[in-house]
Amino acid sequence: MGTLEIFIPIAAIITFAVIISFITRLIATSMHHRTIREAMRSDPTSVPMLVQRLEARQPWADAMLGWIFIAFTIGIALLAITDSDASDRREMLRAAIVPLIIGITVLAFTHFAGRQNADMP
Repeated sequence: MGTLEIFIPIAAIITFAVIISFITRLIATSMHHRTIREAMRSDPTSVPMLVQRLEARQPWADAMLGWIFIAFTIGIALLAITDSDASDRREMLRAAIVPLIIGITVLAFTHFAGRQNADMP
């Protein structure tokens, strides 16, 4: 199995996961904006609370993307372990490094960004 045969599905799954993440974030933001517009019409005093909620992003949204990459890495590693050809096994394990690094980076970013937001007044 060639390296290209491994990286094309990895790239497709990563792209799919990122697109789904952005679409869900877009839907959530549009729902918040609609709620703020309705609150401005009916009860303007509740708008500051809704704006704070809009500005405070859900920390699990980005963390979930990181966990998806790590789960994908585990799947590739398990597939590699069950392969009988040693060269294919090595190629798949090397390919599993990419989503692992991306997942760890996303989780580290959400961890440090959450800590930084908690320190702000």
